[in-house]
Amino acid sequence: MEQPVIRSFEKGETHQATELEQAVWGSATPPQQFLTAMKNGGLLIGAFIGDRAVGFQYSFAGFDGKRPYLCSHMLALLPEYRHSGLGAAMKRYQAELAKEIGYDLIQWTFDPLESRNAYLNIRKLGGMVCTYWEDCYGEMKDPLNAGLPTDRFRLDWWIDSQRVTDGIRQPELDEAHPYTVSASQSGQPVLDQPGKVPVAEAIIVPVPADFQEMRKEDMALAIDWRLKTRQIFTEAFKKGYVLADVRRKDGRLNEYVLIRNEHVPL
Repeated sequence: MEQPVIRSFEKGETHQATELEQAVWGSATPPQQFLTAMKNGGLLIGAFIGDRAVGFQYSFAGFDGKRPYLCSHMLALLPEYRHSGLGAAMKRYQAELAKEIGYDLIQWTFDPLESRNAYLNIRKLGGMVCTYWEDCYGEMKDPLNAGLPTDRFRLDWWIDSQRVTDGIRQPELDEAHPYTVSASQSGQPVLDQPGKVPVAEAIIVPVPADFQEMRKEDMALAIDWRLKTRQIFTEAFKKGYVLADVRRKDGRLNEYVLIRNEHVPL
C-alpha cells in the first residue's frame, strides 16, 4: 500500500474532506466552513495519495474564557488506512502546525469505552483526561453511537509537555484494583457493581478491549458498562484523579491507569 503524504488541504481540495466525512460519519460539514476555520486559527490536515485524500483531521480555534486552545473536532480515515499508524502521524503533524501558530494546548473528546482510541490518545500521544461529559452530544444515530448515551472524555494534549515530546514515564506507585470483572454466557466481560472510588496513589479501571464488538453483540451489556463506568470516572475526577495511562491487558480487557493529580509527571 502506498504511503500517504500528510499535509494541509489547499483551497480547492476542501470538498474532499466533506466527502470523506459523509462516507465515514454520515454527516457533511460544508467546504466553506472548513475554509473559514482555516482562516481563523483552525487547521484542516489531509492524508493524500497523489491528489486524493484518504483521511482528514479538522480542528478549529477554541476559548474557554481563560485561555485559547485548538479544538480538535474530527479525524477520519478510509477503512483500509485504519490501524496503520496514520492517525497518530496526522496528530503529530497537527501538533507541529499548532505550535507554529501559537497554541500549547489541543483538546478533543472521545468515547470513554473506546479503549483503542484511548491507547492512541494517552499512551502514544501523551494526552491526559480529567473531565467527563455525560451524554455530550445527545442522541446520535450513526452506526458507532446509535442506542447509547454519548458520554465523552475531554482530552487535554499539552503539546509542549515532556510526556508529549519525550513519551510517558510513569512513576512507580501503589496501585489499587478495586473493580472486578466476570463473564457473560457469551464470554463478554461484565463489570461487577462498583463501590466508591478508593483513595490511593493510583487506581486501575478495567474497560472492554473492543467496545464496538460488545455493542453489536449485546447492547444491554454495553449500556451497563456505560452507566457503571460513568459512575467511576465522574467520582474519580471529582476526587482529583487523572487518567494518565492505558495498558493493553488481553483480548477482552484493557486497563486505564488513574493517578492522583499530584503524582502525574508532566
